[in-house]
Amino acid sequence: MLRESPGDWREYINLAHMVTQHLETIPLAQFGPLNEQTWMIASLQQLAILNMSDSTLAGVAMWCSRAWLGILVREQENLAALHGIGRLWLARAQPALTRVHRIDGSDSSSGSSSRPSVVSFTSSEDERQSLQATREAEARVGMPDYIEARGFLQPATEYLERAVASARSQNLLSGDLLSVTAESYMSLGNVSSPRVNEDYYRRAVRLLRAATLLPDYTLSRYLAGYLEEYGRLVE
Repeated sequence: MLRESPGDWREYINLAHMVTQHLETIPLAQFGPLNEQTWMIASLQQLAILNMSDSTLAGVAMWCSRAWLGILVREQENLAALHGIGRLWLARAQPALTRVHRIDGSDSSSGSSSRPSVVSFTSSEDERQSLQATREAEARVGMPDYIEARGFLQPATEYLERAVASARSQNLLSGDLLSVTAESYMSLGNVSSPRVNEDYYRRAVRLLRAATLLPDYTLSRYLAGYLEEYGRLVE
């Protein structure tokens, strides 16, 4: 239903709450095979992350988080659980990223990162402007919204990296996983100090390049543009 009519997501909130409240009364392991458990959690999460700023979905998101962690207790490298938790952390960062977007005027889309740029300075005036821009960027990363975003994005990148490693070991690597992991690094770079964010951008580029090598997968226009523009500058 969400795929066909995503704009109607509010109609399913009460149903999602009823489902999660019922499942709180029984062990998730009794629901069915592990693949059915992960399908159900992922379906509920699809609704929960549509609008993380909507408090009515907070309970559903928290249930999904607990359910994924329960699976990880039983299977530490479960791909679906690692991917799911990483996406939840990334979704939780979106409200703060939206506020950061308003502050720095970045051109992020759906909470994703703006495209960073590398500038060649050829005069003392350019160097002075570069130093001033760096000082301003350092000051911004200490603002509450930047700190909040990093607090969500750091675990997002950690869980998603574990998911990428798990997928590689099982030969289940997907373009979707690589792309969302790249987006988490792009966003983390945007809210981090200029002294360290280059590493995050480089990791994002490597992940996007890996995604382009997968058959039957095409980057979104935004990510393809990011890779074309920034990929040449960091490698």
